[in-house]
Amino acid sequence: MSTIIEVMLAIRKRSPVYYHKDTKQFDRLPYSEAETLNPDVELPIGNDMNTVMLPTYEEIDHKDIMRFYVRECVEDKEIRRKLFDILRRRDYMDTFLDNLHESGLYEDFVDVCADTYIQIFDEWMKKNDLSFAAG
Repeated sequence: MSTIIEVMLAIRKRSPVYYHKDTKQFDRLPYSEAETLNPDVELPIGNDMNTVMLPTYEEIDHKDIMRFYVRECVEDKEIRRKLFDILRRRDYMDTFLDNLHESGLYEDFVDVCADTYIQIFDEWMKKNDLSFAAG
C-alpha cells in the first residue's frame, strides 16, 4: 500500500506520472524504457496503448487532503499553524511533506490519508481497465 501512496504523492503540477504496462513500472516519462531500447519502435507523443497517465495533480487535490489531515489530526498548535501556512503557498507539496517528516507526523499522515489516495488510485485503475496484485 505504501507504494501507491508514494506514487500518488509524487504527482506534481506539470510533472505527471505514467504507468507502463510492458514494464509494469511508474515513472515520469510518457514512454517506457523498453520502448526506448528498441530502435524499431517509434516513440509515442503522449499516451499510447502501453502507457497510461495517472490522475493529474488537479484531479487529486492534494491540498484538500492535506488540509483535512492538519485540521483533524494535528494537535500541536505551532505545527498546525506552520502546516496551514505552507498550504497557502503555490508550491507546497515538498515543503509540506518535509515538515511532516521533521515533525514525526509523516507515518500518521499516510495512515490517515491512505484510504483517500487508494480510492483515487482504484478509480484510476477501473477507468483504465487495470489491476494490480495485492502485496
